[in-house]
Amino acid sequence: MTDRSGRAYARRAIMAGLAAALFCATTWAARPARAATVDELQAKVDQSVQAYDDATAEVNDLQAKIEDSQAKIDEVNAQLPQQRKLAEDSLRSLYKMHQGTPGLVSLLLSSDNFSDFLTTYHYIETVQNAQVDDVEKLAKMEGDLESAQQTLQASKTAADQKQQDAADAMAQAQSELDELNRQIEAQKAAEAAAAAKAAEEAAAQAAAQQQQEQEAAASAAAQTQAQTQAQANQSSSNPQPSNPSATDGSEVKDDGEWMIGSASAYSPESNTGGNATASGEILSESSVSVAVPASQRYLLGRTVQIRWNGKTVNAKVTDTGGFAAYGRVLDLAPGVYKAFGFSSASAWGVRVVQYRFL
Repeated sequence: MTDRSGRAYARRAIMAGLAAALFCATTWAARPARAATVDELQAKVDQSVQAYDDATAEVNDLQAKIEDSQAKIDEVNAQLPQQRKLAEDSLRSLYKMHQGTPGLVSLLLSSDNFSDFLTTYHYIETVQNAQVDDVEKLAKMEGDLESAQQTLQASKTAADQKQQDAADAMAQAQSELDELNRQIEAQKAAEAAAAAKAAEEAAAQAAAQQQQEQEAAASAAAQTQAQTQAQANQSSSNPQPSNPSATDGSEVKDDGEWMIGSASAYSPESNTGGNATASGEILSESSVSVAVPASQRYLLGRTVQIRWNGKTVNAKVTDTGGFAAYGRVLDLAPGVYKAFGFSSASAWGVRVVQYRFL
């Protein structure tokens, strides 16, 4: 047996630290909504990156088509001057033939007969018409290519805008994700500070409670000592058959008569010997047993009946201790003070009980 205040304070300090740790763990375990938001924003970033890549591919494809179309336009433009010159020369020659007789006379004189003249004339006209057709085809091709070029250019302008929109969306999503991560880190720091403050306050509260309990125990001990001294003074002037606070065991009633005395409490945690007792029996949180003063070792194995606040509990004497010096007659094991409705030895403290040995 020993004074258990030091151990009780240590337990309170440990519990304060655990409470702070649990505060942080519980706070972060209850954040599915924030985690979902991070995943949501990350998905948004991924989607915007994909959209940007698709738009870039579309822009590159359209640019290649524009360049190919321009090459064809350049090729047609390169052919047009020569074809136009040939057509113009043919038209000029045909015009001269139609407008002046010398040309036709020369053509007629150079022909072997009128049939050759007609054949030659129709040939020249056919060649001229074919050249004109070629010019018209090239002109039409040039117009079609320029129209296609304008369509491609309009599509590329739209694709450029789509690419820019995707880039803006990607930057916006990344900015939102960065901001949320910053807020999460700030919240973590704030909660860590709050947990540290809670631990400090819990430790301070435990220390204050320890001080109050020590003062209460000291006051109870003083009262008990005063009562004992008063009883001793009364016994000296008016001898009584027994002294309920006797420490040598000679005046303790062990014949079943009721006595009155102060009872403290202990547990395996506060016991000097751990879960060992003077009788050899194991002390546990469910032991319905008591310890008596060391001078009353002869009571080991006896049953003691304890009455407090209208309740009566039968317990076995299994241990001894040096608490008689503090004016106490019994030290209650966990099973006894729990039967009286107390959760711990410190909650029981020191209380006056009626008791008798059976």
